[in-house]
Amino acid sequence: MVKIACVGDNVVDINYIDGMVNPGGNCVNVAVYCSQLGHRAAYVGVLADDAYGKVLTDSLKQQKVEYFMSPICHGETGRCFINLVDGDRVIGDENDGGLVKSSPLAVTDELIAYLKTFDLVHTSCYSYIEDQLVKIKEAHIPLLYDFSTEWDKKKVKAISGIADFILFSGRDDLSEQENLDVLFEAVDSRYCRMAIITMGVRGAWVYDGREIYAKKPYYAEGGAIDTTGCGDSWISGFITTYMEIVKEMEDMATSSDQYFILEENKRDVERQAIKAGMCIGNLKARHTCRLKGAYGCGVPLNSIIG
Repeated sequence: MVKIACVGDNVVDINYIDGMVNPGGNCVNVAVYCSQLGHRAAYVGVLADDAYGKVLTDSLKQQKVEYFMSPICHGETGRCFINLVDGDRVIGDENDGGLVKSSPLAVTDELIAYLKTFDLVHTSCYSYIEDQLVKIKEAHIPLLYDFSTEWDKKKVKAISGIADFILFSGRDDLSEQENLDVLFEAVDSRYCRMAIITMGVRGAWVYDGREIYAKKPYYAEGGAIDTTGCGDSWISGFITTYMEIVKEMEDMATSSDQYFILEENKRDVERQAIKAGMCIGNLKARHTCRLKGAYGCGVPLNSIIG
């Protein structure tokens, strides 16, 4: 089992077409998916005291994600919307991220002590805590940072000196090679341990400073009911599988003697852990795209607004 704390954003997706409200947000999604995979998962972020905040907390309880370190404050939950405008499906933002953006989470000494009980901290560009990430690094807690598509060279330079793992989403304005080049920039030029990029039906790539790994999605031609959360579910399956295998190897090494295994054997385990992680990532993403909403905990909009 891997212990993962997801620190940062939360949001609700309001689908005015079908009248449903679905909880989500990058960090909430990753926490839920990791819990579904059998790991200890926590969400820490600023939660609003409105009706949408209750949708989020109810779903976290249902999905067995701990959230007791999350401050509940007066204000609005971030709201995204899906609607039809002149017959076209439009996706947008209703209130600029709500409290998560206007009053970002404070990374306190108390929170750092809590995070030290986990194997990994995950956060994202939508969490607005970049100026506090150094506290997590100084506490020697492995950090995974998700850029989504919000990356450029300046941002990559800043974050790759702090995060151990970086996830990118492919950008449509760049060629495939230009998208892949960011992996080398993050790892070879900085201190990042591993960089990952997902590009939808084109697949996913992982670079660990020695090899680049590629994986096409499973049965993409089978279609999707809803692609919300697919990238989040992929990284959840990948990182927990990779870390679980490597952690098991390291635990064996520390309890054995100098003749345990060779460095080349350890490298082989790490290589196979990446490949296994990409397979589980594919499976989890495929499962997610067959659900409505990020993880299927939607509630009717009319039950919230009356």
